[in-house]
This record gives sequence, C-alpha cells and structure tokens, in this order.
Amino acid sequence: MISLVSAIGALVAGIATAQAGGFAVREQSAYGQGSSFAGMAAPGDSISSMFWNPAAVTMVTGMTVEGNITGVFPRSELDVDPARSTLTRLGISGNGGNVGETGVVPAGYFAMPVNDQLYLGVSLNAPYGFSTTSQTPWVGMFSHLDADATSVNVTPVVGYKFNDMISVAVGMQIEYFDVSIETALAPIASPPRQRLNGDSTDVGFVAGVTLTPFDGTTIGIGYRSMVKHSLEGSQTFDVPLRTPPLGTIPAGSYPISADVSLPDTLSIGVRQRINDVFTVMAGMEWANWSRIQTVPFAGSPARTNLALDFQDGWYFSLGGEYKYDPEWTFRAGLGYEIAPTTDEHRSMRLPDADRVWASIGASYNWTKQLSIDAGYSHLFVQDAPVDETTAGFRYAGTAEGSADIFSLGIRYKFGG
Repeated sequence: MISLVSAIGALVAGIATAQAGGFAVREQSAYGQGSSFAGMAAPGDSISSMFWNPAAVTMVTGMTVEGNITGVFPRSELDVDPARSTLTRLGISGNGGNVGETGVVPAGYFAMPVNDQLYLGVSLNAPYGFSTTSQTPWVGMFSHLDADATSVNVTPVVGYKFNDMISVAVGMQIEYFDVSIETALAPIASPPRQRLNGDSTDVGFVAGVTLTPFDGTTIGIGYRSMVKHSLEGSQTFDVPLRTPPLGTIPAGSYPISADVSLPDTLSIGVRQRINDVFTVMAGMEWANWSRIQTVPFAGSPARTNLALDFQDGWYFSLGGEYKYDPEWTFRAGLGYEIAPTTDEHRSMRLPDADRVWASIGASYNWTKQLSIDAGYSHLFVQDAPVDETTAGFRYAGTAEGSADIFSLGIRYKFGG
C-alpha cells in the first residue's frame, strides 16, 4: 500500500498547489467550485461532498463515480523594501518574480448502496500541497529558492442511513505526504543549495452526519481528523557550511526526521430549497492549523527548524443554485477565508494571507446518467507584510497575490 500511494503521489498530487489557508488544497470539486464551496458538507447532486462530509455517500441511489480536475493559476510577488533587505547592500535587488507555480489538482469519488441502509464509498484526493519557486538572484534567497509539499489521501468510508432524516458515516484516511525545501548557501546567480526533504505515510479518520429535518432542508456536519506524519528524509549541503557556533559542516547528505501534525477540520453546511428552481447554500469550516508551531528537524547538523507558528484557519461561504431547466443548473458564490499565517512568520516560501473567493459555475445533465460540472473562481488575496531573517540575512516587503481557478468534473450514475 505504501509503494502504491507513493507512486500515485508522484504521478498526480505532486502537481497540486495550495489555494486555501496554510498549505491546504480546497479544490476538490468542480461542482463546489462554482459556488465557492458554499454548503458542500450538506450533500447536493455531487458525491464530491464526501470530501467535506463522508455521510454524503448515502445520497446515491445506485453505483456512482465522479472525477474532477482543476487548474490553478496563482500570482504572488514581493514588493521589496530595499532599506530592510540585507542583500541590497551587495547589489542584489531582485524580488524573486512570481513565486506561484501553476498546478493541477485531481480528485475522484466512488459510492454505492449495499442495501437500503448500508453504503460504501472511497475518495482519492490531494488535500495538502504547494509549490513555489523564486528566480535567482533575489533578496530572500537564503530563505527560499524552491519549496514543494505534495500529498495523496485515500479515504474508504462506510455510511448508514437510519431513515430519510438521518444518515451517518465513518472512514479511514490513508495519507502520503512529502515535503522539500531548498535555500541558497551563497548570494550568487546560480547558488550552491541546502536541501531538506522528507516523506511518510500515516493514517487518520473521518466522520460525518447528514440531517434532513424538513423537506428541502439539508444540514451536513463533517470532521476530518489530524494526520500525524513522522517524516523521514535528509538534509543536504552542496558545499561546506560554516557556522560560528557549530563550526564547519562538511558538504554531503545527513539523515533527518520531523513530526508534523496536519490539521483536523470541521465543516458545517446547509442547503435550503426556496422553490422548485432556486436553492441557497451556506458553509463554515474550521481548520486546527495551530497544531503546527515550530517544526524541529531531528538529526540536522545545522540544528535547523521551521518556524511557522500558525493560528487556526476559518472559511465562510454563501452561494445559490438556479435550476434553469431539467438539463442546466447555474450557481454562484462568495467565500471569505481567514488564513492561519501570521504577519510575524510569513515568507515567500508560503505567502499566505486572508482572501476573498468569487465563483460561478454550471452543471449539465447530458443524460439521466451522465452529468458535467464546471466552475471558475477568482481569488483576491490581501496584500500582506513579509519580514524574515535567515542565517543573519533579512528581507522584507509586501506580498501581493491573486489566483484564477478552473475546474471540470464528470459524474456517472449506473443506476437509480
């Protein structure tokens, strides 16, 4: 299983890119993309709601499969403050360019009824990931050259429908996570590098409940547990590293390890049908990013650690659906995200900040069995301060960002 998950991670999740708080990847559904994921924990027509609430597995009337693919086109640049950036004294004034890397996020879902009450399903997602690259030489090269985090999460679930009002589900997360960080060891155009990398496969769980207290009203609550990753990897120096307190560290590769607990999340969604053609949705999500503070790398000859000092993240969304005719449904939504990154610990490795999501989308029922979903979002990322010092080299300025996201999904129902 570990080798299979690792192979899938290298093939697909390695090209995912974070566009949610911290380094989470929210883009798990073309259906949800079109409404800024408003109310996705309350199942609608798409089984991709299983990512937010596994009890969505009980919505199917027959075997159903769904695949989604999302393209993310981010922009994030630093407006450099030369007075507070050490390398400008050496004539290096570059801002690193657009550090955001274009990414592709895949997601897949399967659900089927065993009988009128018991349901089985599985989802395949890349819930965490980011990729940033800075152009050299630049003022923050001792802090960031390249950084990547990738993941693959396989979640089998079992659902039980008590009656038309209450459904529940539980499942197991099997998650592969890989991280790599590269920084410069000299202020030149093609610098020697320090590389940190590690990976692991670990497990967690999911649980959820769907309530239908009245006809036309759906309430969903979903929980994804933390996954504690025990990363094993290496720290590599292209050239000897001279540090006053530790002496000279010879060039080479050294085994290291680190423990990182990726956050548990709680999602709450509501869908309310207003009439035969219009439905409103609302959602809230809490992510326990404050689990991650300073991450030490055991075995590091340079005593390296990564200070993130996250606070909890929050996401609020509101959207609506309009059923134009039996074939076409249109939707739109707005979201507001409170990022877990603090001003004191923001870097261009992960230039995260509060943001507004604005989205539109549509679904087309090609046949009774085949449906196509499409969604588009634009992210307005708040300008945010950057002021970081690494190995005595400081850089500072203002991070400015935005993103465009396009998503396409296909869903096929084999029965019902």
